[in-house]
Amino acid sequence: MNFLESLAAEWYGYKGYFVRSNIRVEKLVRGGYGAELDVLAYSPMKGELLHIETSSDADSWSVRKDRLLKKFRFSHEQYEKLFSVRIDKVRKIAVCGFSFNSRSLKLGDIELRSVREFLCEISEELSHKDLMREAVPESYPLLRAIQMSTWAMKKSDKERR
Repeated sequence: MNFLESLAAEWYGYKGYFVRSNIRVEKLVRGGYGAELDVLAYSPMKGELLHIETSSDADSWSVRKDRLLKKFRFSHEQYEKLFSVRIDKVRKIAVCGFSFNSRSLKLGDIELRSVREFLCEISEELSHKDLMREAVPESYPLLRAIQMSTWAMKKSDKERR
């Protein structure tokens, strides 16, 4: 599992979703699998399933677009079979690329988010949590490091003044 997959799994687990990573699907007759899904996060309270695919590649948009369309080809019913549960809503999220600003950018039903936007979302939310009273649990080491980094940066800014 790469860094972005781990971060997405931690982030949605921290936010209360049940998370599975690197799920192999479409078992092939001669062995192996036809696809692997990076992260699936399910919220029973919302009846919502998130399918998150991450990439830090430097591929052209046309290459990335083809790969994303292949990764997100599954129907609502196929997702329900994977979890053996009724799902009200499926959201498909691709976290990829560094240089674009996605503000509601979509590829069909796939929400596109840049790596920068994803990191900023996490940093912003964690920066409002008091490190001494609301520390991210140890079971989320990447998120805890981000929380400590945002705390350290705020502390440094105050000391510089």
